[in-house]
Parts: sequence; C-alpha cells; structure tokens
Amino acid sequence: MFGSSLFGVGSDFDILIIGPSGEPLSRLKAELRLAGKELPLDVLYMLPAEAEETEFVRREECIALAQLADSEKR
Repeated sequence: MFGSSLFGVGSDFDILIIGPSGEPLSRLKAELRLAGKELPLDVLYMLPAEAEETEFVRREECIALAQLADSEKR
C-alpha cells in the first residue's frame, strides 16, 4: 500500500501489485475490479523490472500488506 490512507487521511486505498503478467494477474485484476465496486480502491500494477527501474516502492514509501496485517495484530 501507499498513499494518504496509510496516514489516516484520504478517501481511497492505494495498492501497488508487483508481479509477472499472465493468467494469474488477469484473475487478480478481475477479482480486484469486483472488490473495487464495493471498496474505494486505486490499484496500480507493475512488472518487477518496472518497479525496480522507477524505484516506486522506495519513492512512495510503500508498505507491504503483510507488514500492515502483522502490525494490526499487535
């Protein structure tokens, strides 16, 4: 995740998905489109090479969803 929702402001959830293209990604996109009908999601998709080249994760201070979920358990 990235964006203003991490700081308790904003009206949507910004999610970056990094992975290879292909059938699994197509299925994930379809599922997120369905979820986006009910939730305020803004989803960005990148190939691993794109993420590395643009340094998006570092620049936007993205936080892995697993890390967020773990912090909620505490």
